Amino acid sequence: MRKTRWFGFLNSIAGQLLILLILAMALFMTGIYISVRAARNIPLAPPVMLFTERQIGIAEALAQLPAQDVPSYMERLGALHPNVSYQHLAATAPEIRDLTWVTRNQALNDPAFDGAFSGGREGPGEADGKGGPPPFLSNPQTVSTPIARKLERLGDNMLHVTVFSRMPDESVISASIDTRLEEPPNHMLENIVVFTIVCMSLLLLWAIIFLIRPLRRLAHATNNIAKENAKPLKADIAGPTELRVAAMALNKMQDRIHHLIDDRTRMLAAVGHDLRTPVTRLRLRADTVEPEDLRLAFLRDLNMMDGLLKRLMTYFSKGQIEEEPVRLELSSLVDSLVCEWSDAGEAVEMTEYTNLTISARPNDLMRMVDNLIDNAVKYAGGCSVSVTREEDHACLRVIDHGPGIPQEEKLALQEPFARGDKARTMNDTSGFGLGLAIARKAAEMHGATLELADTDGGGLTVEVRFALV
Repeated sequence: MRKTRWFGFLNSIAGQLLILLILAMALFMTGIYISVRAARNIPLAPPVMLFTERQIGIAEALAQLPAQDVPSYMERLGALHPNVSYQHLAATAPEIRDLTWVTRNQALNDPAFDGAFSGGREGPGEADGKGGPPPFLSNPQTVSTPIARKLERLGDNMLHVTVFSRMPDESVISASIDTRLEEPPNHMLENIVVFTIVCMSLLLLWAIIFLIRPLRRLAHATNNIAKENAKPLKADIAGPTELRVAAMALNKMQDRIHHLIDDRTRMLAAVGHDLRTPVTRLRLRADTVEPEDLRLAFLRDLNMMDGLLKRLMTYFSKGQIEEEPVRLELSSLVDSLVCEWSDAGEAVEMTEYTNLTISARPNDLMRMVDNLIDNAVKYAGGCSVSVTREEDHACLRVIDHGPGIPQEEKLALQEPFARGDKARTMNDTSGFGLGLAIARKAAEMHGATLELADTDGGGLTVEVRFALV
C-alpha cells in the first residue's frame, strides 16, 4: 500500500517536478565539481619574474651561511622543490661563462623580462604558494649577491629558466625550472555554464515530451468539443496521473455529450418527420371545410405548422448530411437568391456586386442567405444585399430599414427559438425564432462570423465575413 502511494506521488505532476528539480541540482553540482577538480589539477609552472625573485631571496639567504653548510641546505631545498633543479657550481664551471652579472634591483626591474614572460601562476612545486626563501633560512636581504639569468625556449609555449647566484666564496648556485610562457586559460566558469545549459536543455526536452505535450493534446481535445458538429476527438491517455485521469474524464464527457446530441437530433427529426403526415392529411381535409373564411384559417395555421417543422428539421439536421466544401463565387450565388425573391414580388435588391471566391457548402450557404433575406422581408418589408471585399475577407451584408433590434437583445436573438415578440404571437409575419440561429450556425460551420449592427437611419444590418480563398 505504501509503495503504491509513493508510486502515485512520483507519477503526479508535483512528483515529476520534484524529480526534475532534484536532477537539475544534482547535474549542476556535478558539473561544478568536475570543472573545479579539472581546474585544480592543471599543472601550472611559476612565471619567470616570480621564480627569479624567489631564487634571489634563497641565494641571499644561503650567502649568509657558512660555506660547509650550503650543500646540506641545498639538499633540503631540492626536497622541498622537486621541480626545481639546484646545483652548486665552481667559479670556473663552463656553465657560467659568457653570463652577464647584474645586481638584485637590475634583475628584478629588467624590462626585457617584465611582461614578456610574466604570465601564469605558481605551480604545485612551490612551497605554500608564497614568495621568498623557505622558513628555515634567515632574512635574505642583509647580503646582496650578483645575479645572472639564462632563458632557453622549449617548443612554442615552454621556457627553460636558469637563475645563477654568485656566493661570497666565488662559487655559483644555479636553480633551473621549466615554465610556460603564458598561463593556460581557465575556462572553469564557461564549462559550468555550458554544462548547465546542456543539462537544462535535456531536462526541458524531457518536460516538453512527458508533461507539456500531453497537456497540449488535452487542450486540443477540449477545444474540439466547442466546435460546431465536430466529431469526438479522444484525448490521449498519457503523462502524469492527473493528466491521465483528466483525459479519461474528458473522453467520457465527450461520449455522453455526443450521445445526448445524437439522441436529441434523432428524436426531434423523427417527431418532425412523423408530424408531416398528419399535417398533410389535415391540409387535404381543410379543402372540404366550409365556410371559406374557416377553411382559409385552417390552411393558414397548417402552413405555419408546416413551416415550423421544416425549420426545426433544418436546424437540427445541421452537420448530419456530409457535404464537402467547394470553391464557389459568392456574388453569383447571392445574386441568384436575390433575383428569386425579387421575381416573387418582394422588395429585395442587390446594391454592390464584387466577384469573390470562397470555400463553402452550397446548400448550407444558400439556406443561410435565404433565412437572412426572409427575416428582413418579414420584419422590414424588404432589404438590400451587398457583397464587398474588405482586406482578406468577403463581406456579405443584408441591410433593412425596419424596426431594428435593441442593442441588449442582439446577442439573445441569435439563440434558437428566441423572438423579439415577448408575447410570442403567431401570425403571417411572425417567425419561429430560428432564422438567425440557423444563419449563425451555418456561418460558424464555414468559419465565418455573423454580426448584427444598426442601419444608418434605422433598421438592422446583418454582416457575415468569410475568409477568401
